[in-house]
Amino acid sequence: MTEIKTGSKITLSYEGREFDVIVIDPNGLGRNQPSVGFGFRMMEKYGGLSESTLSDWVTEESGFEGDRNPAAKLLKLPSSNTFRVTGITGLDGNEYFVLEVSDWVAAAADILKKPGKVKKPTLNGLIDFLSWFAIKGFYADAYAVLKGAYTEADSRAVSAWMQARLAGISRRNRYTKFLQDQGCEEWYEYANWTDYVYKGLFGMKKKQMVEDWELVEGTKTVGRNYIPEIEGLNAVAYCENQVIELFCGDLQQAHDDAVGFAKRKFNLDFSK
Repeated sequence: MTEIKTGSKITLSYEGREFDVIVIDPNGLGRNQPSVGFGFRMMEKYGGLSESTLSDWVTEESGFEGDRNPAAKLLKLPSSNTFRVTGITGLDGNEYFVLEVSDWVAAAADILKKPGKVKKPTLNGLIDFLSWFAIKGFYADAYAVLKGAYTEADSRAVSAWMQARLAGISRRNRYTKFLQDQGCEEWYEYANWTDYVYKGLFGMKKKQMVEDWELVEGTKTVGRNYIPEIEGLNAVAYCENQVIELFCGDLQQAHDDAVGFAKRKFNLDFSK
């Protein structure tokens, strides 16, 4: 087995994103259980908080009281709360400021509570980062309790589902903005068009579809019985995007055309 050392670095593909992960302490979580983190560039890349801003927040004070690591410094946030940041010379010869992963999550949440002069786009990036980051671990624990194990197949399934949902959220924001541009102002107007899409694709309103998506028995007239959630989410996202692309002044016609394209693309003909 490869020896794990402080400064060891791996590139980890996690939910469709690649992180440069650095070992902080080979025994940080127990014997042969390393603690890991990533540097400021990763937070700039995925959280939107610039590397220069984070570097400006690093104080020259030593780490927490009793800290034996002379390379440890403090990341002082706008709230005045502090987190230990460790200066590490990686085995690749480069210098890194590294914050342990759980501290990264806590620091991002702290910035959202008291942002100081952090701009709104950055705050939105941090919100997206935290929302995305938390889901996988929760599912792992839930599957371990429900099924007695969390397998590689489970991990791949959850990953695919998460990526579909996140892609759908981005497209959904574009679709919502499009409806707003066409004069939709009240919440029920958005809800009506959402139900129009769901009824066109699956034969039922969104609320029904979401509540009973995993039901597997029934008649062929019930769309949810024959399409997994991940494929359904992709179909909805595709349909909403097509509405925007096909719109020529008639909102209902654009929805009808988009539904037709999506049903053919995702084989959603339940009349047979």
